Amino acid sequence: KQWYQRRVRGVKMFEVIPGRTMPQGLLLLSALFSYAMVALNQLMMVAMPTYSTYGSQHYMVKENGTMVTKPCDNHSPEGECQLTQLASIITRFTIHANLYGAVVTYLVSAFVGAYVIGFIVAAVRRKRSILEKAVGDRDAEDDPLLNL
Repeated sequence: KQWYQRRVRGVKMFEVIPGRTMPQGLLLLSALFSYAMVALNQLMMVAMPTYSTYGSQHYMVKENGTMVTKPCDNHSPEGECQLTQLASIITRFTIHANLYGAVVTYLVSAFVGAYVIGFIVAAVRRKRSILEKAVGDRDAEDDPLLNL
């Protein structure tokens, strides 16, 4: 049997077993995955907006008598570049729900900032060796065998 088990910090949160999982659990799982996809799409729009909006599209423009290829961006001539599906869906929704767009943009920025700060703290903080963990912070005065 194949099954899916989700753990958070070693604590089992839920388990999906074919034929034995309740339908409500499957609905919850699919909702969690769809929310994760929405968050990932928003993160892509904040982290790499030009690529998420236009992809790898290019347009040609005449400069100094020669044709030059330029990548699409927000300053491209109108009608030369087409929005990606991701960008058209998210911008359409964000335009109609202004507060949602502002909140999501700031929350994604806060998430990325917290991730970077956590990475820096984890990289800088000194790790204790296995011996230090086993011995702990005991002093020689606390051990009666050493005070003979």
